[in-house]
Amino acid sequence: MILFILGAFVLTVLITIQNTTSHLALLNNSLTTYSSQLAKTTRNAYENYENICYSLAYGNSVQQYLQNENIDSKYELYQALHKQFSDSAQLASSIADIAVYGTNGDFVSLNGAISNYEIYTSSLEPSRFPYRALGTTTIGKKYCHILAMPIYTLNSADHRYLGILFLAIDLEALLGNGSEEVEIFSPIILLEDSNKNIVFGDPEFTGNLPEEYSENAIYKTYLPSTKAYYAVKAHNISSISYTLYVLVEQKRITMQLVSLSRGVLIGLLCLSALILLFMFLLYKPFITSFDQMTDFMHKVSTGNRNVAKAGLHVDQGLIGIQELDDITTSFNEMLTETDRLNHTIFETYTRMYEMESNNRKTEIAYLRSQINPHFLYNTLTLICGLASASMDDEIISVTNALSQIFRYSIKGKDIVTLEEELEIVKSYLMIQKERFGDRFEVKYEVADKCLQCMIPRMVLQPLVENAIVHGLEPSETPGKLIIGAGPDPSNSYYAVWVYDTGVGMDTVTRDALRQSLKNVDNPKNPNDHTSIGLLNVNSRMVLYYGADFTLTLDSEEGVGTNVQFHIPYDEVKL
Repeated sequence: MILFILGAFVLTVLITIQNTTSHLALLNNSLTTYSSQLAKTTRNAYENYENICYSLAYGNSVQQYLQNENIDSKYELYQALHKQFSDSAQLASSIADIAVYGTNGDFVSLNGAISNYEIYTSSLEPSRFPYRALGTTTIGKKYCHILAMPIYTLNSADHRYLGILFLAIDLEALLGNGSEEVEIFSPIILLEDSNKNIVFGDPEFTGNLPEEYSENAIYKTYLPSTKAYYAVKAHNISSISYTLYVLVEQKRITMQLVSLSRGVLIGLLCLSALILLFMFLLYKPFITSFDQMTDFMHKVSTGNRNVAKAGLHVDQGLIGIQELDDITTSFNEMLTETDRLNHTIFETYTRMYEMESNNRKTEIAYLRSQINPHFLYNTLTLICGLASASMDDEIISVTNALSQIFRYSIKGKDIVTLEEELEIVKSYLMIQKERFGDRFEVKYEVADKCLQCMIPRMVLQPLVENAIVHGLEPSETPGKLIIGAGPDPSNSYYAVWVYDTGVGMDTVTRDALRQSLKNVDNPKNPNDHTSIGLLNVNSRMVLYYGADFTLTLDSEEGVGTNVQFHIPYDEVKL
């Protein structure tokens, strides 16, 4: 018994030493995890700020406000712009202010004054600077980091410089947090710009930080003013070319290590005493029985079906207890029931998959086969009119185009290239041009690399038809129909759009239709007769690509309508 106690004590000391080393590694890992998470959050935040800048600088509100010269409508545009700034500031709690400074002297800001930004406008104007971080200032008692983006007109023919969009970021709100690592380490957070100036944190560390660094390493630095050594983690914030440093005083790590080691030692001593008592009471046969059970369970967990079929058999030896026999019996029963349930689940899942596949194919075929009866009626009426005028060539062209459309809609593969889809759209537009003459002009803006995109059959023609029937036909003035496609590298998809300069939609109709497009399972729209084509295409896109690929709609009454769908990059014919 004395040898047992002595052996347990020696083992406890060895385990304590091992755990001390492990805890040191754990503390370093905690610092690494915390700094990496903070760096990731900071990178994501600055990328989000850049997206907000792009959205605002090239949105309608900013563009219209800076280009408007009508004094009567200026205030209304100012209110709309101020509301958009306020809504955008809600996207991130760290945004302290949003401001725009125009070349014509116009200035709009949520919380700041023009004096906060004048120093930056003079240094940037009129160079073609990109999105960048400029410096710091105080806005409303908040120490803010200033980000800027140039604003140019969207019209490619008149690419004028309009002004600058500013974002003021509350650095304390962005970098100050209260996680468990902060309570344990009390870390020091520093943000350093590309000129080695500390824009956030204690400036005494200037010149004491590593010149070159790897994000996987932990560095050490010494600060003479505090006579203390610090562990340093460095991370690059690439979007603004800044460096984020997380520093922890070595003394705090040592204190945590001592505290943890003391707790581990006490716990191990208590555990050693309990283990000795347990071994004394149950002795070796009982331990052997558990080893047999553990070995069997391990084999079952690794997928050994032969062992599972044979079942669990435990030999308890001379010393045994009824509870182990009960556990063995229950475990074997559980294995039998699990095997039965696995077979049942597999059979059920197979049947459900077959049913779902058949339903999906049926629904896609139904949606693809829908042809607007009004189009057929109008085309036949057109043919009658051409016949009465003895226009034989036109009758042949219209009839051939109509037959191509019907043949295309009911025959062939479900997935075709965009180039094939455009050909059938051109046939459809030929018929419509015969009907409407010079009522509208057609323009194609399709990038060559998009022509081999694979898309569902008959998704583009309904969008074109919707643009003509509900946009251009009701318009009293001639309009334009633009069909375009191009890549969007930032989102890894190709965008295909149909834009018309027709009558557009009022905001109530537009918002209701947008909601119907999002609510794919149960679309609701007050004007179902005007949106059945859009909802049809939207349903097919979701069936093929998932709920993230619904149609996007933008419309303004009296201006026009733009409908767009997206195709993943991998949907390209090789």
